[in-house]
Amino acid sequence: MSNEEQVEYWNGEAGKRWAKEDATMARLLQPVCEALLDHAGVEGCRKALDVGCGGGSQSLLLAQRLGAGASVLGIDISGPMLEVAADKIARTDDSTASLGFLQADAADHPFEAGSFDLLFSRFGVMFFDDPEGAFSNLRRALSDDGRVAFSCWQPLAANDWTRIPLQAALQYVELPAPPDPNAPGPFAFANPDRVRQILGDAGFANINIESHNREIRFGEAPTLGESVRQLAEIGPVGRLLMDQDQDTKEKVFSAMEVVLAPYYRDGALLMSGAIWFVTAEVA
Repeated sequence: MSNEEQVEYWNGEAGKRWAKEDATMARLLQPVCEALLDHAGVEGCRKALDVGCGGGSQSLLLAQRLGAGASVLGIDISGPMLEVAADKIARTDDSTASLGFLQADAADHPFEAGSFDLLFSRFGVMFFDDPEGAFSNLRRALSDDGRVAFSCWQPLAANDWTRIPLQAALQYVELPAPPDPNAPGPFAFANPDRVRQILGDAGFANINIESHNREIRFGEAPTLGESVRQLAEIGPVGRLLMDQDQDTKEKVFSAMEVVLAPYYRDGALLMSGAIWFVTAEVA
C-alpha cells in the first residue's frame, strides 16, 4: 500500500481493531521490546523518537528506560491507536522521561533538524512506500551523534505464527495477487541486505543486524477457538478476511484450530517468532 493507503487503512476499521487489541499486543510484544532496549543500550539518550508507536506501550517502556530529564515522542499515522497511546502519559512520573505523541507521517513530517539523538521502533518502520526517502527524512531529524534501534520481522517462512495460519486460510481464501517481497508490510525488511542498503543510502553507518528468535504468547484466551480468532485479528489472515462472508471466516477459523492445536498451552498459542534487531549510527 502507498503511504496514502496506509493512512486510510490505519485510521479505518483496521486501526480501530488494533486499538481494541492494544493491551494484548502490549503483553505479547513487551519481552521483544525489552530485549531490543537491552540489545541497543539506549541509556544515555536524551531525546528519542518512537516511529510507528501505535498504542504507545513501547514508548512508555522507552520512557521508563531513559529516565528523568529525557523525552520520548511517539509518532504514528493512526488516530484510533493514538487515542489509546494518550492514556500512557498518565503512567509516567518524575522517574521517567517525559512522554508525548504526534499524529503524522514520519516519512515526510518536517521535523526540526537534529532534534533527536535516538530513532527507535518496534515493528513500525516496514510500512514506508519509499523507505530510502523516509529514512533520509528521519536522518535529518537526528543529531550528529544520533543512533537507530529497531526491530523487524525476518521472512514469513521463518515465522510460524504467520506461516501456519496463512496456509490454513488459503484453503478457503485466495491471495489478491502474488505479493512483492519488498512491498510495504510486516515482512518488507525481511532481507537484511536490503535493510543495509536502505540505511546506508539514507546516511547511516555501523549498521548491525542480529537475529533474535523467541517463543511468543499469541492469542491469550481460555479456549483454543478464542485464541485462534485473536491471532487472526492481529496477523495477515485478518486482512484476507476483511471482505469475506461469515461462513468463509468460520471455515478459516476451523482450519486454523486444527493446525494450531499443538501450539495451544497454558492459555495461549506459543509460537516462534524470528526477528531482526537493527542498530546503526549517523554517518
